[in-house]
Amino acid sequence: MRIYVEYEAELLAALGLATDASCDGVILQYGAPEQVLASTCRANILADDWLVDAESPGDVIVSWSGTLAGGLFESHPMTWLRPGREAFAEFCRRIGPQLERHGKSMCFHPHSRHVLSDAASCVQFAREQPERGGPFSCALAPADLFEPGMLADMDNHLTRMFEMLGGLVTMVILRDVAIAPGERCEARPLGRGVLPRELVRALLRDHVPEQAPVVLGAAELEGQLRWLGL
Repeated sequence: MRIYVEYEAELLAALGLATDASCDGVILQYGAPEQVLASTCRANILADDWLVDAESPGDVIVSWSGTLAGGLFESHPMTWLRPGREAFAEFCRRIGPQLERHGKSMCFHPHSRHVLSDAASCVQFAREQPERGGPFSCALAPADLFEPGMLADMDNHLTRMFEMLGGLVTMVILRDVAIAPGERCEARPLGRGVLPRELVRALLRDHVPEQAPVVLGAAELEGQLRWLGL
């Protein structure tokens, strides 16, 4: 299993990895921090003020797939319908040539309240990309695809996510999930939520290629590695 760690921008200076690039964080290989997998840009790509720096670290930019809601994690039904899909498609048409010009690609981090909101929408998007590569790809981020009503049938939802997406994605962004105030799901470090440990480990083994990067958050890292059996 290839482990990478996503460090938020405020931690970069302490790690000696400060950069002038306007990114929200950097994803580095665990044990080899000189190996940069990607930078992260966590703003709403469907907002008018979205901006990314072409000089951000790494060749990949990880970003949300965007929402039509006023807040980044508010629910807005038009996000999942034609207006949201068309706004997302227009963003890709506009930014794609610029990514290629700078030798970059963009990996979308799905979320239940964004355009790429479930396994089916992620599969459709992945299959629309050129067979020999292109500027866009998708991550598998199971914790971010849950809504509270799904947790009662968590095992089936997890299995479906991994079966459908495990072989199609650029990386796995692995977090735990728990109910937060306001009756919404919130991603947390592995071991701090309700993900079934043995099932997740089995699904990683059975459905995700061994060379695929598995990205953890920086908080409680050693505990997360133990959770994974590493």
